[in-house]
Amino acid sequence: MQYTLPLAPFDRIASLHQRLLAVFGPPTDFVRLDPISQMILAMLSGRTHNETALGVFAALVEHFEVARHRGSWQRLAEASSHELDPLLEGVTHPERKAEALPRVLQEIASLRGALDLGFLHGWPVENALAWLERLYGVGPKTSAATLNMSTLHRRVLVVDTAHWRAARCLGLVPEQTSPERSVRLLNRQLPNGWEASDTEEHHILMQDLGRTFCARSSKASCPFTNVCAGSATPQRTRLLEEWLRDAPPAHALPGAGVKMSQISPLKKDAANLNQGASGAPPPVQTASASAASC
Repeated sequence: MQYTLPLAPFDRIASLHQRLLAVFGPPTDFVRLDPISQMILAMLSGRTHNETALGVFAALVEHFEVARHRGSWQRLAEASSHELDPLLEGVTHPERKAEALPRVLQEIASLRGALDLGFLHGWPVENALAWLERLYGVGPKTSAATLNMSTLHRRVLVVDTAHWRAARCLGLVPEQTSPERSVRLLNRQLPNGWEASDTEEHHILMQDLGRTFCARSSKASCPFTNVCAGSATPQRTRLLEEWLRDAPPAHALPGAGVKMSQISPLKKDAANLNQGASGAPPPVQTASASAASC
């Protein structure tokens, strides 16, 4: 009697991930911030370029002497919008963030008795996300970034605007799906064997795709043109899964290869910021990871 072994299920996210690695190269030398600092950076980066958000974050660290106070953001929690306004120049919706940043810190201190999110390290991810999203100004992107990209290093996928745009173009989520809804839908598609390092690496690769091609009017050179569902002049000829199964080997883009995370310039500051973090693993990782701001 002849037996036929069942075919292993095809995982399109894992296959897509390998193709993105071949095209863009892996990010390395990732610097982790403590959860409070990462949450602040994620809030600043909403609808704002990484470089701008990092510059404003560094300005806040200096102005409020965070490193000098062993990583404490207490002075920001006590700041007025009048004090914050000039420091937030360049970020999108500065007036909203000037209100949200002190308020969210005040809420954490009121609920927990201290400005510390280290207690979330042992919580189930869904419970931790729900707790964070009850805070003022914290949405799905910020909550996921706080858990995944900080020293908490939890297994959850961050989805920012660039990542969301790429996911729609590839058909991973319906075209009309909001960024907030996309976070939930894309997290449900994660391969079972993935860990926190895999999700953060996938985020930066999808972010690269979204920024490099999906946000631009001309997509002729995009390595995913044949499966793109989001171009102004649709060129999609195949569904993503079909194409990934038998697509020819990917070619690396010019300049692709191992590259530094955009937060790496904060390496020195991170060591000082993390002084007061409780129960956190070392802040500097030399493993595949994504940019900390999103």
